[in-house]
Amino acid sequence: MHLIFGGNRMYMALSNRHKIKRKLRTIGPAALGLMILCGVGCDYPLNHPYPETRGKNWHLVAMASEPSTMNTVRMADGESVAVASNLVVTPFRYAYLTRPITLEPYLAKRIPKIHADTLNGKQVYSMELELEKRYYAPVFQCLQDNKADAKGRPILAQDLELMLKRNADPANEAFMISLLTDSIVGFAEYNAYISQERKEAGIAAKSAVEQADILRKIYSRPMEGVRVLSDDRLRIYLKRPIDRILYFFAFVSSAPIPEQCWYHLNGLEKNQHALDQKIVSSGPYFLESWMPRDRIVLQRNTLYNETFPELPPDSALPDSLRNSVERKDAFAALQGRQLPFIDRIVFYLIQSGSTVWTLFDQGYQDRVALTRDSYDGVLEGGELKQDYQERGVTLSIETELATFGWIFNLEDPVIGPNLALRKAIRCSIDVPELIERFFHGRALEAHGLIPPGIEGYQPAPRSGQKCGPEEGKAWLRKAGYANGIDPSTGKPLVLRLIDVPRPGASSFHNFLVESLQSIGIRLQVDLYDGPTYYEKRMKRKFQMSTWGWGADYPDPQNFFQLFYGPNSQNTYNESHFRNAAFDAAYRALETEDPRLRSQTIEQMNGIIDSELPVLLLFHRLTFGVSQPWMGPIEPHPMGLNLMQYRTLDVRMRDEMQDQINSF
Repeated sequence: MHLIFGGNRMYMALSNRHKIKRKLRTIGPAALGLMILCGVGCDYPLNHPYPETRGKNWHLVAMASEPSTMNTVRMADGESVAVASNLVVTPFRYAYLTRPITLEPYLAKRIPKIHADTLNGKQVYSMELELEKRYYAPVFQCLQDNKADAKGRPILAQDLELMLKRNADPANEAFMISLLTDSIVGFAEYNAYISQERKEAGIAAKSAVEQADILRKIYSRPMEGVRVLSDDRLRIYLKRPIDRILYFFAFVSSAPIPEQCWYHLNGLEKNQHALDQKIVSSGPYFLESWMPRDRIVLQRNTLYNETFPELPPDSALPDSLRNSVERKDAFAALQGRQLPFIDRIVFYLIQSGSTVWTLFDQGYQDRVALTRDSYDGVLEGGELKQDYQERGVTLSIETELATFGWIFNLEDPVIGPNLALRKAIRCSIDVPELIERFFHGRALEAHGLIPPGIEGYQPAPRSGQKCGPEEGKAWLRKAGYANGIDPSTGKPLVLRLIDVPRPGASSFHNFLVESLQSIGIRLQVDLYDGPTYYEKRMKRKFQMSTWGWGADYPDPQNFFQLFYGPNSQNTYNESHFRNAAFDAAYRALETEDPRLRSQTIEQMNGIIDSELPVLLLFHRLTFGVSQPWMGPIEPHPMGLNLMQYRTLDVRMRDEMQDQINSF
């Protein structure tokens, strides 16, 4: 989920041109085409792939995979969140420069207190959201409703009420439905109500306009635990006084949307699909265009009213700032300035890691994450090579709050009922070798579900574990597939793994195929485009799938919910894992007793390890490099809504591109 960006380095004119020239100077077909189009007097290098960016305050970002949706309610993939979090405001957010990770108000005026209350004669709890006056980006005609003022359409408490109803609609397969169901009074009942109303109305057979009318009528019924008190105040009734619900209101799923725009977009395509490609923006940027398989363009929201934050005390700063006077001074110089700094963000879909690095090397990408294709050419002994340091390039390193591996579909008739087969697969893969070969040691072996930086992280394997090819073969025999032969057919056992094309994926997949082949299993890797891949995962149309989970909020519950039995009815529990002891422990996780909580987390980690609904492989370290024209940037573990804080020196970029690419 995280895009990692680095720091600042003042540009120094280099008299020795060889210090900034690189070896990649061959004029290929694209550059020859530019030469023909440009002719004599061209004011940009002949090999420039994006000449329209010259002199423009535009930030260029490479993406390896495309977002699956702009529908904030159902976002489940990091690519979608990485883009959309810059397009919306949410009631809360994570403070940019404060560590440890801290919630702060954003759309709301303050972080509310949860207190005891009564509702319809029942003992409950409640909190109130009081909203600052903020506006949607003025790019949709539907924003000119009866709530608009002379400036534009303000965000209202009614818009947040609609957002919660959308999360309750089962057709949306809401990403955070589990947390909402556990927390908000009447949420589960509203979910059931919408499901029944949809069925009785026969909504699936209706036209898009008819569907929009039906949904407007269905949604007109209030949700028991949500009350609009005024245009700027919303009261939410809760089942218990657990403040975990606050994390939901810092995620993109809590983005507001006006009823009139929601109705308008629903009428454009059936099943609310227009919301997959369009988003009613309220954040620092709005979605100007999305050209599938090419680029996504974000443009500054002129009605966004936010300034760069004041630096917290040194004790609350990230280590990289606390230990660097130069970096701290650079951030201090930005305090109080209007956000966002950059006019336009352009995400380019570039699936080849070597292509991304070539573009960065030539000055045509501002900030990139290093891939396995570029480590050796850039780093030496864990540091930037000397010529890159002289050029002014800077390096940042961040441990992602994420865990990666495979998910097993336990409903599959082969994988599901056969724990021994899953254990055989686990023992077939040499994770340290995988990390060394494909990440050059820049990842940590996952010994548990929870990543570093979150309570419950396991830095070492559980005692008594021994796993390797010989153990894998033994488990395979116990699974009933001695030497990899399926006794029911007399043929080799073939298992299927789904994935999306990624930089360096071919050699990575070959490694996995060879690993399973070492114990006798034939692995077939099936590749799909991003939207198809995520659809197959959400609908459990797979046997095994590559898998990764980045923290939506810094709590182990965010990871454990993925294997909570009742969540197999939604998109969280993709494996369809059900275990009574795990479910009981999950419910007990809400205890406020630190000792009991620690014991509960340990129990849940043990069950995941022994029952194996997921194959845990690694926690990734991200190495990012910035061009010298990028201003000071601090990576944030949550990776949300960071583009507004970026700055760049356009003139310096143009000058260095000219120098680097002179022929």
